[in-house]
Amino acid sequence: MSILNGPRLNFWGGIRTNVSVPNNAATLPIDNGQTLALFDLTTSTVSPPAQAYSDDQLNQFINAPTGVKYTAGGWNHYGQHSVDMQNVLISSQGQPGDISTHGDLIGQPLYLMGSVDPVTQNPPVTGPMMVDLDPTGTISTQIFVGGLQIGSSDSPQLLIRGNTVCSSFDVALRILEGEPDAPGSNRISGTFQLTFPLKDIVSYNQDSAILKSIIEAPGASGIVVRFVMFEMCPSMTTAELDADYAAKLFTANPSIGRMVGTLAPAFPGEPLIFPAGRQLINQTSGGTGYATLTSDELLSIDMLNIIPKQAFRSVRTDITSPIGPNADYGPVSITAGSTRLTTLSPFGKDLQYYYLYGGIVDLPLSAEQQQLVASQPLGIKAPLTLAKTTVNAPEQAYRLSADQRNIYLDDHPDGVQITLNVTQLGGPVTQDTVIKITPGPSNDDEHAPYLDPEYWDFLVFEPQLTVSKGSASVSFKVTLKPGSEPQAGFATLNFSVVGSDDGAYFINFRKFAQTSFGIAPGTSVTWDQVYEHVLRFHYLAFPAMSRYIPLNQQDAVWNARQMILARTSEVYNGTTLYMPVVHSMSPSQRALLKAWLTSEPWQPQL
Repeated sequence: MSILNGPRLNFWGGIRTNVSVPNNAATLPIDNGQTLALFDLTTSTVSPPAQAYSDDQLNQFINAPTGVKYTAGGWNHYGQHSVDMQNVLISSQGQPGDISTHGDLIGQPLYLMGSVDPVTQNPPVTGPMMVDLDPTGTISTQIFVGGLQIGSSDSPQLLIRGNTVCSSFDVALRILEGEPDAPGSNRISGTFQLTFPLKDIVSYNQDSAILKSIIEAPGASGIVVRFVMFEMCPSMTTAELDADYAAKLFTANPSIGRMVGTLAPAFPGEPLIFPAGRQLINQTSGGTGYATLTSDELLSIDMLNIIPKQAFRSVRTDITSPIGPNADYGPVSITAGSTRLTTLSPFGKDLQYYYLYGGIVDLPLSAEQQQLVASQPLGIKAPLTLAKTTVNAPEQAYRLSADQRNIYLDDHPDGVQITLNVTQLGGPVTQDTVIKITPGPSNDDEHAPYLDPEYWDFLVFEPQLTVSKGSASVSFKVTLKPGSEPQAGFATLNFSVVGSDDGAYFINFRKFAQTSFGIAPGTSVTWDQVYEHVLRFHYLAFPAMSRYIPLNQQDAVWNARQMILARTSEVYNGTTLYMPVVHSMSPSQRALLKAWLTSEPWQPQL
């Protein structure tokens, strides 16, 4: 259970996510109060109604002020999808129950990095990349990562190089009083976790006792990092962004905010992409916490998301100053069943300076309390109500989870095997337990563009699974429904325990269209065909790419053909160097682009 029962390094600082957002909405406002369906996101093409307009006209529509908030295309048209840390520093270290703000790594910077080039082995030239599997949804965000470093480039304390991806979890209310000139998500937090196997460690300072205790922990299989992003908002205000576009500067406007996290040893059998432990959920905010009873007579609780923060920071661009305490709901009680284990003062270090300690609280227990914790559901409560929210986080009787969250089905032509973890109060189920699986769209908002079943009803799976008494997992396979080509779309499988309201979980899927584009096999592919079916969408949705290769210029694309062929090949898949970084190009589109770049006759990938 990693960050809870092993040695830890805690860190905090600022973070920037520089994503492009015009594809986040189904329609775009244009002249005379009309709306326009700009993109078909299932096929990554410009929609038929928008094809009647020129690129310049569509860009003008995207960048036009709304008169209310940001532009018609949202708050950032020119983002590169990069993620970078801003003054993220180690703030505390040690063993559970003995975490100190003093030590050899305190103040050292921590970075998530981009990928080493898998062909040339050149060092990273980009950072991590943030990608939405479904651009219109709020629950399918991923960050592709190529490594991690603690310390400076000249003298790294720890250097890890390995490709992995982490997905957002526990998306919930974090700020009671938000920033008015920002998307509603500025009040929300998102949790991410990634795990590197030990083989990905390139080097570390073997004179550092804390690093040695983490990396050489008995039985450790790797390094796990859990971090939470919150208090996020665009760096420019609406007025600043509108003025920038009016001056034709077209500056990127990344979302900036706070990051708090923990690094610890990972052990075999533990989850890779989500926090481990017994799950507690605040019933009014949705914030989730995790707890485990360690062998050292401690109850360790990840409380980072349980208690909201009162207000957004006062200075929009200040993301590196001390974060400040959570909202004061009064004394916070930790309970096991009906018994109070302890009470945390809202003015104590655990709640006032939570960000220095990764939001994790270690509570010493007596032998009697340990027995209670082992057998009774946990709870976190406080007496006050603020902004219609309380601190009331009971333990969930059941917890469902899996090391799969966002799946591209084209990466799994024979289907994907999923192992669903099912625990009851942190252990195996005490009786045969039935799990229900329900398919649906990945964005169930009433205004979502792809609610029709033809866009999400393409999966084959067992609708019910039984977890046998004494087990803590069950496996099943998901395949593609026969005859569903060439339709493309996004789907979510929702998991629930029959007879219980606890334990909901979901996994997102994307299916690309397989199509010939109406082009006869054996013919030569033209530039107009490639631009219409492949590149125009990316030119309009992600114009930052065209600052490297102008995607609307035939000669520029042709002259860069060797690099494009390499970076769109399968060897780069899973790295931060894959093109396009937004993972929105289907195998059919890649085949069409390759046919033009190599002057080979067209052969559809069907």
